[in-house]
Amino acid sequence: MNNEIKAPGGVLVKSMGFSLALVLLFTLVANLLPQVEGEAPVDQEVDLGALTMDSYVALGETLFSGKGTCALCHNDLGRAPDILAINMVEVAKQHLQDERYKGPATDVESYLYESLVDPGVYVVKDYGKKGSNDTISPMPAVDKSPIELSEIEINAIIAFMQAKDGYDVTVSLPTEAPAADPTSPEVVESAGTIEEVVAKYSCQACHVILGSGGDLGPGLEQMAGHFTREEIRQGIIAPDEVIAEGFPPGVMPQDLAEQMTVKELDILVDYLASHGKSTATPPAATSSEGAVDSSAESMISSFGCQACHAILGSGGKLGPGLDGIGSRLNAEEIRQSIIDPNAVIAKGFPSGVMPLNYSEQMSEEQLDALVAFLWERK
Repeated sequence: MNNEIKAPGGVLVKSMGFSLALVLLFTLVANLLPQVEGEAPVDQEVDLGALTMDSYVALGETLFSGKGTCALCHNDLGRAPDILAINMVEVAKQHLQDERYKGPATDVESYLYESLVDPGVYVVKDYGKKGSNDTISPMPAVDKSPIELSEIEINAIIAFMQAKDGYDVTVSLPTEAPAADPTSPEVVESAGTIEEVVAKYSCQACHVILGSGGDLGPGLEQMAGHFTREEIRQGIIAPDEVIAEGFPPGVMPQDLAEQMTVKELDILVDYLASHGKSTATPPAATSSEGAVDSSAESMISSFGCQACHAILGSGGKLGPGLDGIGSRLNAEEIRQSIIDPNAVIAKGFPSGVMPLNYSEQMSEEQLDALVAFLWERK
């Protein structure tokens, strides 16, 4: 009889053991998950005491293909000048003599530095953002988020570009680490909107999203309905697992998702999973009384108008608000602004943002319905 009585202490030990096992299991799962609160890339450690010009040039080459992400666009795919294949010193001299150049640089070194930290000063012909007439550069400043190269790292890339074709390196070897900027926050603030996420991670350098961008990667505005939310997320986490037809592998950074916070990744996935072209033709935009009905809201949603414009009580600020457009433009002017969006640019807004083929994505009936709906927004 006594042998069947279980000691209370044994039960307690088993309970504690089970709880500890659960904690260890959850810890293991959490560590295996690829999405964690990410930070900007950490600066590469440089031993200044042992640094030679040869090792400094080698550091620049490593940064060019790695943290600097230069090779992402500057390659033989035609998205940007192929830096490894051209003589950058001679090219820099030519650009300085170009009548289009209005920047402050006076020599090759200062021009190369300027092209890295302020690429919009001079945009190489045929390499500007589409629709900008080579006035807007698609390249992000390398000293800003998300790349955030230090002064030492920027000069190392300049040294590499000078040395690779046999020229003397004019940048000086660093003797001390740059002083920390007391005004800079320790942690990069997490982006809170899709516009901020796209800008922070330079998505438009390779993809069309929010109405503009490059063509190095597939457009991102047509993903809803073709991919599930989890497939979209996986495409960001492991971009080379499934490659879109007609696009090369190895272009998108493999650690992009690791650079993002969980919140930023969710914002991007939510947007991509809910925005896309509808293949169905929506009915008329307004009811017989002219009031907004569900079909008008469907059209606005189907064509992603609210990604850039405020209408029906919500939307972005990349383009002018559309709720009062009927009081500013007549029906023909509204139609023209959809067919040829760069013909007349609203004051205070950039050109080249709205896709030039936007109206081609619609049927004539859809275009007529959208024009009628917008014209009645007075």
